[in-house]
Amino acid sequence: MKFTRAACAVAASLASVALVAGCSGSTPGDSAAGADGTGPFTLVIGKDTSGKLQSKVIDLWNKEHPDAKAKVIELPASADEQRAAIVQNFQAHSDRFDAISADVVWTSEFAARGWIQKIDPSGLPIKDMLPAAVKTAQYKGDLYGAPITSAGALLFYRKDLISKPPTTWKDLIDDCRIAKQHNMGCYAGQFAKYEGLTVNATEAINSAGGSVYGSDGSVTVDSPQAKAGLDFLVNGFKQGYIPKSAITYQEEDARRAFQQGKLLFLRNWPYVYSLANAGGSDSVIKGKFGMAPLPGANGVGSTTLGGNNLVLSSYSKHKKSVEQFMAFMESPAVQRVEVEDLSNSPVLTDLYTDKKLVAENPYLPILKEGLLHGAPRPQVPAYDETSLRIQTHVYDALTGKKDTAAALKELAADLRKIPAN
Repeated sequence: MKFTRAACAVAASLASVALVAGCSGSTPGDSAAGADGTGPFTLVIGKDTSGKLQSKVIDLWNKEHPDAKAKVIELPASADEQRAAIVQNFQAHSDRFDAISADVVWTSEFAARGWIQKIDPSGLPIKDMLPAAVKTAQYKGDLYGAPITSAGALLFYRKDLISKPPTTWKDLIDDCRIAKQHNMGCYAGQFAKYEGLTVNATEAINSAGGSVYGSDGSVTVDSPQAKAGLDFLVNGFKQGYIPKSAITYQEEDARRAFQQGKLLFLRNWPYVYSLANAGGSDSVIKGKFGMAPLPGANGVGSTTLGGNNLVLSSYSKHKKSVEQFMAFMESPAVQRVEVEDLSNSPVLTDLYTDKKLVAENPYLPILKEGLLHGAPRPQVPAYDETSLRIQTHVYDALTGKKDTAAALKELAADLRKIPAN
């Protein structure tokens, strides 16, 4: 999964906003809505790049629930355009959007603004899910969504050059001598000034025992532990174990560098596995790389969590049907489809060790280990503003404009100015 978010694509979002303009009280199928909150409903998703959601999932639900069919509204691929359309719908108090597949970082904002409904956890298989995935759907201790996909990063490494993957940052840095011997870069992630930098920075901070916010909502990013985490990245550029060119890397830049044999280690999402193993002119490492959980300061690191939560609009007239659909989406059969046909990571823990799935996706058990140590990005209502502040100060530290301590001190001051609601 990629994490890409521009500052605000207002102009570009106008096309998607047309979906919700003037739609208050105009949900398709309203006449069939039951007094108990049942009836046909809309499911809002980002662009279905697999092209299989309708045939593999929705058609099955609709066949089994002819009186509560789901109609898919597919928004553009851009996360900004998706969010703009969804927010305008909420602000209009429209009932057009019933169920929404929301990026995990939107859940807290939507909950804080009263746009989405609390979910009764007793209707969902919470105990069977990855605890970290469940946490992404919570806000102030309450559940506001049904986790339907998860995502975490892996460490890809050249198994033909090192005997075992590093389990700590020290191990990784020590192995960089091998990269030097082979005239290649040692380690890279995503360090351009965009959402991927927030992901990589919070990952490093959490992997050193730090945090951006405490459990009580207070800003904690100016701690010694957070400094130790950010220092791993800052020192990488200073000392050379992160190549200078990586300051421009997004996901695809980093993937191509690794596939072309220019890196010993790569932090990236599981999608890299199939592409790097495909061979061809864009990959010289087919069969030559392995995967491991991200290393941290003293052991397994804390991957930043991605994925999507299915949330229920507070303005929906079909709440009961949507809640039933949530349970359907978290059933083992549908979760298998998420992996096999939609190329997503599931939220049900047992599927990460399922023999058939692992044979097709050998990274699953490794990813599970990382996800069990994972953490969400800051769960705050003003997430976009928070992320932009993180990107600005971390980028200044990586490029040497300020030292790590100063960058974190200024970041903490900025975060404390952002309204909590």
